[in-house]
Amino acid sequence: MNTRPRTGRPHHRAAAMTAAAADRADPVRTKLRATWSAGDYAEVARQVIPDLGAALVRAAGVLPGNRVLDVAAGAGNAALPAASQGADVVAADITPELLDAGRAEADRRGLSVEWVEADAAAMPFADGEFDVVLSCVGVMFAPDQQAAAAELLRVCRPGGTVALLSWTPTGFIGDLLRAVRP
Repeated sequence: MNTRPRTGRPHHRAAAMTAAAADRADPVRTKLRATWSAGDYAEVARQVIPDLGAALVRAAGVLPGNRVLDVAAGAGNAALPAASQGADVVAADITPELLDAGRAEADRRGLSVEWVEADAAAMPFADGEFDVVLSCVGVMFAPDQQAAAAELLRVCRPGGTVALLSWTPTGFIGDLLRAVRP
């Protein structure tokens, strides 16, 4: 369990640049944000993968009081189940529309989650800030996998847990993703 004192200050450092400036500097980021904000991903997740976040939270051993980060959180697939376990949760995603959907669902359920716009490959959090770092079929879509993996490890405290749930390249979802990619 995290025993760091709580201060009332935000737990993350300020982002180096605004999302709009980051989008202008990185056309891939712009395309990703557009893709994930198209349609109703939150509803698709509720219909297609409703239990995956809770399964990941259980597998990671999230406990009340743990400081948890859900990376590429979308609308909170793992963040909401972690918060319902009593964890201190931050959900980070590149897409503000998904964060808004997650925030609304957390409010509806009476759960406390901090929603932060952040790129998985350059997160605005301190080294070792989290006890548990999760991603439920999210960070797997980061275009720079090495940078994203390095960030997951950087923000997790020594001895903490990094737990990912990802689609495999084989099977139905892998076949579907291969079929729809350019």
